[in-house]
Amino acid sequence: MASSYFSGVARPDDDGHISVSEEWTQGRGIYGGVPAAAMVHAMITAVGRPEAILRSLTVHFCAPLDPGSAEVNAKTIRSGRRVTHCTAEVVQQGLVKTHCTASFAAPRVGDLDWREVLMPKVTPPDELPSIPVGKMGGPRFSQYFDYRFPIEPLPLSGADTARLCTWIRPVDSPILDTPHAVGLLDAGAPAVMSRLTAPRAMASIDFRIQFFTALPLPKVDPTHHWLLDTHARVVGDGYSEEMAWLFAPDGSPVATCQQLIAIFDG
Repeated sequence: MASSYFSGVARPDDDGHISVSEEWTQGRGIYGGVPAAAMVHAMITAVGRPEAILRSLTVHFCAPLDPGSAEVNAKTIRSGRRVTHCTAEVVQQGLVKTHCTASFAAPRVGDLDWREVLMPKVTPPDELPSIPVGKMGGPRFSQYFDYRFPIEPLPLSGADTARLCTWIRPVDSPILDTPHAVGLLDAGAPAVMSRLTAPRAMASIDFRIQFFTALPLPKVDPTHHWLLDTHARVVGDGYSEEMAWLFAPDGSPVATCQQLIAIFDG
């Protein structure tokens, strides 16, 4: 039985296939968090080492993934004593739709340990309304996530800065493991939206995620929201560079995601 709506479409079956309905679309295809998480599931199985957690993931969206069935393939490139390198792809009708490389690594014993990045001080999610992003011109898949915006600027507010803070969680509150976190990192509204006043079509070209800790985290209430702090620092030539930090409910930094987004003509 699937542990959540998301894992129901993003976890490959025993034959290595996923089947995704049009309810998970964003523009022309399925939103990128689904094939990305499917490849993570496949690579975790291929690695077969629970102590080696996902540390770095680079995903390239080669073509839109259409609703329906797709095949997920993963293989290990090299497995060392602590670090394992993998690759995976999502294939549909003989075409590679999504491709990735990843590094899994076991913890090392060392004398350096700090967290200089702090979660922004924002209004707690239980004091904020849930925003129906899908009913406000957002992508169809957003129905599966709960969004709350704690500070300005807000999406489509015509602000002077391209930055968004978003409390987010899956609507059915699963325990947040690594594939679910990959889904969250690609489910937030692009930060460039804060400088716009009307919706614009956009699509991810690629993204690179780095994880700082193993997931799921112990003693985290699955009904709690996680915070995305996203900033589009450079936009030009129809593309947006975007950096997002993912913070756990307790404020600890969990991952970063640097993404290249194509912005289509208005």
